[in-house]
Amino acid sequence: MKDSLSRRDVGRLSALAALALLAAPAAQAQTADKFPSKPVRIMYPFAAGGGMEVVLRVMAEDMQKSTGQPFIVENRTGAGGSIAANAAATAAPDGYTLFVGPIGISAITPHLRKLPYDARRDLVAVAKLSEFSSAYVVSNALPVKTLPEFIAYAKAHPGKVTYATSGVGSQGHLGGEMLQKAWGIKMTHVPYKGAAEISIDLIAGRVDFSSDVTMLQYVKQGKARLLATAAATRLADFPDVPTLAETGVPDPRATGTWFGAFVPKGTPQPIIDKLAAAFEKALKDPDVIARMQPYAMSPAFAGPAAFEKQWAHDYELYGNVIRELGIKLEN
Repeated sequence: MKDSLSRRDVGRLSALAALALLAAPAAQAQTADKFPSKPVRIMYPFAAGGGMEVVLRVMAEDMQKSTGQPFIVENRTGAGGSIAANAAATAAPDGYTLFVGPIGISAITPHLRKLPYDARRDLVAVAKLSEFSSAYVVSNALPVKTLPEFIAYAKAHPGKVTYATSGVGSQGHLGGEMLQKAWGIKMTHVPYKGAAEISIDLIAGRVDFSSDVTMLQYVKQGKARLLATAAATRLADFPDVPTLAETGVPDPRATGTWFGAFVPKGTPQPIIDKLAAAFEKALKDPDVIARMQPYAMSPAFAGPAAFEKQWAHDYELYGNVIRELGIKLEN
C-alpha cells in the first residue's frame, strides 16, 4: 500500500510541476501587460550635465508619456561607472531598475577591474540607444590645419605629439592605440580624470590631440581646431569640416561608440521587449534627436537580440586589445 501511495504522490507532484511550467509564460505575459505600474529607475554612471545625460532625461519624459509611469534618472557616479552598473545588476529582475551606460563600462572595464558583478552574466541587453562619432580635435598651438597635415607632423615628430583621454583603459585610450596603428604614427598618451581637465590643457596647448566629442563646444568658440570627424556625413554645426572618408585617411575605429540600456539577469523577456519598445519610440522624438546633435551623437536603436550581438562582439574585441597591449589597472 505504501509503495502504491508513493507512486501516486510522485505522479501528482510531476503533474503539478508540469502545470507550473505551463503557467509561467502566461504569468510573465500578465506581468508584462501591467508593466510598468510604478516608477522605473535608470542608473546613470556620470554626473549631471553631460551630453547623454541631458538626452536621457528628455527620453525619460517621452517614456513617461508613452507608459504612464515616471522614468527617473539617478546619477550614481564613482568607481569607473561600476557603482551604477552594480546597482542594476543586483536589483530585483522585474524591469523597474535599469542601467544606461557607454561601451566603456559594459565592454571594456570588466577586462580591467575586479568588479562586484559580472557584466555578461548579471546584466541583459535591452536596447542600444545612441552612437557617437569620433571628432579629431587639436590645439590651436599645433601647426596643422588638416588631418593629413596632422598625420605628416606626427610622423615627422614620433612620440612628440600628445593625445589626451579620460584615463588608462578608457575607450579613448584603446581607440588611440588603434588609431596610431592604422595611421602609422607614434603619439604619447596623457590620461586625465575627465573631459573638463582635457579641455583646459588642450586650449592651453599643453596637450595636442583629443578625439573626445565634448571638445566640439570649444571648437565652436575658436579655442581648438576640428580636423575631421568619423561621422557618415558632415556635422551640421561644422559644414566645412570633412569626414574621415573624405580625407582618404584610414578609419581606425574597430566599433562604434555607443550607449545602451541593460536590466538584471532574469528579467522576463516580455518586460524587456516592452522597455525596448519604449526606448525605440523615444528615440524618434524630434526633441531627443535635436538634443543629440550638439554632441555629435545620433539615435541608433537596436533591440535586445541585435544589441546583445554587438555587445558580445565588442566585449571580445576590446578584451583582445587589452590583452595584446598588456594594459592593467590597480583595483
